[in-house]
Amino acid sequence: MLAAMAIVATACDPKTENPPVDVTITLMYENEVFAEDGITVTLTATDNSASYQAETAAGVATFSVLPGLYNATATVHTVQTVYNGTVAVTVSAAADNSYDLELTASEASQLLIKELYIGGCQKDDGSGTFMYDKYVILYNNGATELNISDVGLAFLDPFNSNSTNKYMVDGVLSYASQGWLPAGYAIWWFTSDDVILQPYSQVVIAIEGAIDNTVTYSNSVDLSDGSYYACYDPEAGFTNASRYPNPSANIPTSHYLNTFLYGKGNAWAISNTSPAFFILEYADIEAFSKNEANYDYTSTMPNVKVPNEWVVDGIEVYRAGEEAKNAKRFTPDIDAGYVYHTTKFGYTLYRNVDKAATEALPENEGKLVYNYADGTVGIDETYGTTDPSGIDAEASMANGAHIIYMDTNNSTNDFHQRRASSLKK
Repeated sequence: MLAAMAIVATACDPKTENPPVDVTITLMYENEVFAEDGITVTLTATDNSASYQAETAAGVATFSVLPGLYNATATVHTVQTVYNGTVAVTVSAAADNSYDLELTASEASQLLIKELYIGGCQKDDGSGTFMYDKYVILYNNGATELNISDVGLAFLDPFNSNSTNKYMVDGVLSYASQGWLPAGYAIWWFTSDDVILQPYSQVVIAIEGAIDNTVTYSNSVDLSDGSYYACYDPEAGFTNASRYPNPSANIPTSHYLNTFLYGKGNAWAISNTSPAFFILEYADIEAFSKNEANYDYTSTMPNVKVPNEWVVDGIEVYRAGEEAKNAKRFTPDIDAGYVYHTTKFGYTLYRNVDKAATEALPENEGKLVYNYADGTVGIDETYGTTDPSGIDAEASMANGAHIIYMDTNNSTNDFHQRRASSLKK
């Protein structure tokens, strides 16, 4: 069988001093070749200058690229299982450029992170940036209702993608083989036992500023809706008034999430540039967070060791402009990719639509809106991305459609940078 190659960017004229060389990537699963045809493998230069794709023949993908440093990734998405993998690739004209890419399996989740807004916006008078309006939207991506009362919010250490990672040893995350992830600072949990998400519905959680922020900064977002939830627990030590003003009176106290501060400071230190953010599910997050037997001290502060099997969904965010320093924190079974984010301009990280699955829902006939134009392609010259489905999810939902979002456990496939919050109408 012939290998099917689809080069996204032209590497180089072979007559130059550094002509392209052949690279082979072999997909592996449980120490055997994952011998499937037609699986797309992506080879991306670590400086974000070029990206190439090739399809496998019997589990092997072949590229012809310039010598340099790359990351190879692959995703296989079935109905219930996602296989993901990534491997660092050093291409040299004087070496054997054959690499194995080990796939790990994880289950697809019905509860997803639909949107993560962390970067703030420009102040009206041009004097700087307002950054205390962070929020996350969780979404029921299926046709049955969900009780999410045991779900918590967390992020990984290090807080920024370009920071020194003490868990990285010889290019490998030390916890990768141990079955847990280091949750930094604190974990937030719901205080009600009846947080119900109906099919294809969402819940907004104000991480900071659970008020109408547009009163002061028109470019910001209104987080005062009475249906929203709020991370608000001054008794835990999060007393920073700028980040945690008294929530809007519209929001009932039963909608406040609580936490336990095992880090330091007076505010949850989620990155405004590049967090590795995730949601987990466990029946007693509070007790687990407070039990020092669950702490790891590799970093400067204790981190809670969250078992991988508790993780429901995650998004790996890379800081724009820091290609030489950005590094993965999630293991491939949680998230094999990353999405770039340019901070301070009101951009948000929004999940892509699963076009085939959404169009297949019979109730969506005549309700889907196309020609999506809210990505950042064209306004963020280097890091702009958009939803490749072309479906305008928000307009379609307003039209009565049910949206099914992508869930490949790979942020490169699943997310794009949207030019404005979906909460701004």
